[in-house]
Amino acid sequence: MSVVNERLAALRQEMAKVGADYYIIPSQDAHQSEYVAGYWRARAYFSGFTGSAGTLIVTKNEACVWADGRYHIQVVKETEGTDVTPVKMGLPGVPSPNEWLKEHVKEGETVAYDGRTFSTKGSKELETLLPQARILFAEDLAGKAWPDRLALPAGLVFELGTEFTGESRTDKLARIRLHMTEQKADYLMLASLDDIAWTLNLRGRDILYTPVFYSYLLIGQDKAWLCIDDRKLNDAIRADLERDGVDIGSYDRLPELLGTLPAGKILLDEARINKLLSGSIPESWTVQSETDITTVYKACKNETEQKNFRVAHEKDGAAMVRFIKWLKETVKDPAANLDEYSVGEKLKEIRLSCDSCFDLSFGTIAGYGPNGSIIHYSAKKETAAALKPEGMIVVDSGGQYYEGTTDITRTIALGPVTDRMRFIYTLVLKGHLQLANAVFMEGTEGHYLDILAREPLWKHGMDFRHGTGHGVGFALAVHEGPQNIGLRKDVPVALEPGMVTSDEPGYYPEGEFGVRIENLILTKEACRTSDGRFLKFENLTLCPYEPDLIDVSLLTAEEKDWLDAYNKRIRETLSPYLTEEEREWLAAETGR
Repeated sequence: MSVVNERLAALRQEMAKVGADYYIIPSQDAHQSEYVAGYWRARAYFSGFTGSAGTLIVTKNEACVWADGRYHIQVVKETEGTDVTPVKMGLPGVPSPNEWLKEHVKEGETVAYDGRTFSTKGSKELETLLPQARILFAEDLAGKAWPDRLALPAGLVFELGTEFTGESRTDKLARIRLHMTEQKADYLMLASLDDIAWTLNLRGRDILYTPVFYSYLLIGQDKAWLCIDDRKLNDAIRADLERDGVDIGSYDRLPELLGTLPAGKILLDEARINKLLSGSIPESWTVQSETDITTVYKACKNETEQKNFRVAHEKDGAAMVRFIKWLKETVKDPAANLDEYSVGEKLKEIRLSCDSCFDLSFGTIAGYGPNGSIIHYSAKKETAAALKPEGMIVVDSGGQYYEGTTDITRTIALGPVTDRMRFIYTLVLKGHLQLANAVFMEGTEGHYLDILAREPLWKHGMDFRHGTGHGVGFALAVHEGPQNIGLRKDVPVALEPGMVTSDEPGYYPEGEFGVRIENLILTKEACRTSDGRFLKFENLTLCPYEPDLIDVSLLTAEEKDWLDAYNKRIRETLSPYLTEEEREWLAAETGR
């Protein structure tokens, strides 16, 4: 019996004790985070599927795990040899987890889940969907069947000064309280970890690559309460918080605290406050659900943050140039024994050699040849593919700098490539450039711009199964809302000046190779006319595209001119960060 099957058997024993016919394990933690600490990785533990997103549903005789288009290949590989059935979300005729439950759950059956990992909104939707079922939401059955579960992390918190953030903690709290006053609210509750970190100008080490700390924040009109493991704060940060009117207490004290405060109106985001926490709000209080106002505020970077973002991308661009030069030269030496894993480790070493880079922004994706077609591929040391001086490698990576968060993808030719590879790369590049150079009316939502990135591929019957663009935080989460660019229409958020978003089309013929090109782009004003205000993007990322993969005959004159100007900007901006040898290499790489 496989390890996964043994774990499922233990879980089913716990389900039987409470009479559960179905047990749902999502990917989220108690704060609805995308990336989570090891304590919360129950879906991966019981299914074997390690992608960042997905849902596992376990019944008495069956186990199904859902994965989106980024992980269709990965989920099949990782569940092979187990009793877990992979379900590829997004394909025609494939039901969502909720649709599957609606179809399968019979009258009187019991559905259980850990109420910490389900948002209040998600819980309400499930109750509406399954009126015929008995629902148990206070059951951490996964924890009971997980004997060696990791403890919650207790990493130290550090402060990010106003020279980076451009706005003090007290000014941010004042802005939030002004919004509360406009809404006639007495309290505002935050559970989203990046929103808490942004509000308090603090960063943490609790989640790998995402500098946040497990906590809750309740904001009143005259006082705020931070619920956090006391070991995470040093004396200086504690004193600063208390000086700014922030009371500090234990991580799990919020339900008890709510019961001691005067009744009032509280603002919260039901998509981010978990079911158990919202259930602890006294009945005498008035609850108003809205998108966290902090999410709206932090999405639009201020002038100081924008200035710092540019610096971060200069430093990151220099690191990428250094890396690509090393990779192209070293792969020619058979004695180097390069593989996908060692390449990722080398890029990490280069990035972290910069004093202001304190971490990666996510685990590096380095997929060579067929592995490049796995959109979120993660190379393992033991099974990483060896590199040869031929074909292509997709390298998707980023860094956490005090000046901002970076995220860049380059598809790199390691030697001779085929005409088909060059053709597809150029189509992806054309879509990438069309989006980067868009001019659009103020109020335009991201999904309206998505076709610009896909249109060159669509003309040839090609498409990619992931979003085209996601928001990026400031020294925070590499995936940050509320904006995005993609086919989804259920996130109707207009792009606004100050938003930093990715531009990352790709194409992935399964089992052959992958192509993805990604820059980060900053929304800014283009012009104002009698017809209204128009916006455009500024390219923040500074790194050359792959000249050996560009079929120049497919480019328009305008695209060629843009590439020439971009390459010139790269040379001029990055030169001060590079050695003479690196500058010469960059000049040759971008001067063709």
